[in-house]
Amino acid sequence: MIIFNEEKEKLIQILSEQYSKNIIDIEEYERILEYINKIETKKELNIIEKIIHENNNPNNNELIIKENSELIIPKTKEKHLSVFSWRTSIVKSINGNGGKYLSLFGTNRIIVDNLPKGKTVLNINSIFGLTEVIVSKDIKVINKTKPIFAGIFVPNELNMEVEELPELYITGKAIFGNITIKIIDEYNNENEFEKRLKEKIMQKIYDKI
Repeated sequence: MIIFNEEKEKLIQILSEQYSKNIIDIEEYERILEYINKIETKKELNIIEKIIHENNNPNNNELIIKENSELIIPKTKEKHLSVFSWRTSIVKSINGNGGKYLSLFGTNRIIVDNLPKGKTVLNINSIFGLTEVIVSKDIKVINKTKPIFAGIFVPNELNMEVEELPELYITGKAIFGNITIKIIDEYNNENEFEKRLKEKIMQKIYDKI
């Protein structure tokens, strides 16, 4: 336990140095510091350590596509963390980069409804967590995520046959977690159904009073 606490203290020291050098802002510093304080296992520690060290990497906004068409996410400072928490984010494409999203024992809801033409890469990792990607019906979705003891759910219609639409490449992994991709109309219909169901339940409760 003493060794484990020493490793956490080292992470806090590195995090403080990043803040003092303006590598991260106060909001990210406080958020990651909270995650460190909640760490209980070596595996969680390794994940947070990786996130902290990635903050030191230089920005690289060029897309890399290998000969076998495998697409690699470029490095970016645009990171969205959901650790033991829930958050909603709207994707902004910067030179074809949609950012990195990590859900660790938490939930990330990612909304994609306004992309420029061309390719936008979105990197998602869902580790013991849930990531929900809600995509506009006018965007072509190419799913490259990989499940590892996890579930990845993709709708039937992803505009694969339609030309000249913005393209969203989704890369990453789900490890003991879940990644769900939904078309925005499907998402709105589900919300409407839930709303009507709640209204019926509340009405029955009022009728019994």
